[in-house]
Amino acid sequence: MIITVGRLGDHHESGHTEYVGRGRGSVLGNPLPVIGRGRWTGEAAAWTSHLIHAANLTGTEREQAQRALQCLGFEQGEAAALYLHVLREQCRTDTPQRRAVLRLAALATQGPVHLQCWCTPRPCHAEHIRTAILGYAQMLIERRATAARAAVPG
Repeated sequence: MIITVGRLGDHHESGHTEYVGRGRGSVLGNPLPVIGRGRWTGEAAAWTSHLIHAANLTGTEREQAQRALQCLGFEQGEAAALYLHVLREQCRTDTPQRRAVLRLAALATQGPVHLQCWCTPRPCHAEHIRTAILGYAQMLIERRATAARAAVPG
């Protein structure tokens, strides 16, 4: 499986290309804004508060979220790293984000998928999306193989 992360506007000869940054209709944009690059929204405040109270965060991650509340934004690498916790939470139930990741996973089993964001090659939340797609795609492949074995007369 080929799933790449690149900069917005990168050209690819084959496969599916999807923008996963903020805006442009992407549900996979990171709701944690980078200082000076994104607006602080109610969604950003809610996710940041969630992160501050999440049991699975390290002390450093919690401090980063608390600092972001004061600064109304995250440092570039912090926003990208903390997005992992946001994406995990978003994919726990049937959400637009989970459906988008599952759709991209199904596409990845058929050919290359190219994720694009404005911040690549700096730390980017798209790396976490890539990992999630790989995991779901592997599950799809395993389910198909199991179903094919079960369908073969014994």
